[in-house]
Amino acid sequence: MKFYQLDVFGSGPYSGNPLAVFPGADHLDAAQMQMIASEMNLSETTFVTRASVDSYDMRIFTPAEELSFAGHPTIGTAFCLAHLGRVTGEHLTQRTSVGQTKVTHRNDRWWFERPGRSHDDLESSDEKAGGTLAEALSLDPAEIGLEARELGRSGRLGPAVADVGMGHLMIPVRDLRSLAACSVRADLLAPVSSVGAYCFTAAGAGRIRARGFFPGVGISEDPATGSAAAELGIYLAARIGDIDFEISQGREIGRPSRLWVQAKKASVMVGGRCDLVLEGELVKLPPSRTPE
Repeated sequence: MKFYQLDVFGSGPYSGNPLAVFPGADHLDAAQMQMIASEMNLSETTFVTRASVDSYDMRIFTPAEELSFAGHPTIGTAFCLAHLGRVTGEHLTQRTSVGQTKVTHRNDRWWFERPGRSHDDLESSDEKAGGTLAEALSLDPAEIGLEARELGRSGRLGPAVADVGMGHLMIPVRDLRSLAACSVRADLLAPVSSVGAYCFTAAGAGRIRARGFFPGVGISEDPATGSAAAELGIYLAARIGDIDFEISQGREIGRPSRLWVQAKKASVMVGGRCDLVLEGELVKLPPSRTPE
């Protein structure tokens, strides 16, 4: 089986978030897909089970489990199928277990669009918004939260869950120093958020720095998280109105990434670059079985 490895949301090859794509995976079952994803050992691997001129079906696996949706696999798989000529045109429809996602190619960026919703901020008296959450991130409780004026608006931002298909806990932190100091204790984070946490702070006009910690799905820190970026857009639009911004992520782990977000109250678009870095062939297909 042929596969392709791409770097998504980078500024060129060997930056951004790596992704493996198996474009002809219609004959594989879930157990085989999971074993292959574990062997690839990237944050996500995608398996295309059907493709036509303007649409495709795919499944997404981390090394530990299947996901219903993810951002950089959406961008990378669309790019790969277009590169192979299996889809054409600027407007595509992706289908996963969470439903349809629109994917668009404009200039040198690929964009996906998702509906979404944001929950209310965690109450300040809630243990999750105080000591427990701060301890899980190795921060002082005073470092949790961000004044919205840092983003050109009024009010104060607190932790909350937003959802465009997966659902992540958005955690604003006080400043860039606090963001750099984040170090996750998975045992303490799990009771607060089973998937993980997307921490962010202001980095200037129209710019945000973020870090994504997702130990619940086997990813200690993600270089670029398209789904969480989309959820951050939904989170911010619900609190301060329509907003366009750029996210910088992955610097702390040597994989600098850039994501562009255009968000309204209930819908969001996330875009970025994609580069093909290698092609390969799976030499031996694993048997259909459940890993021990």
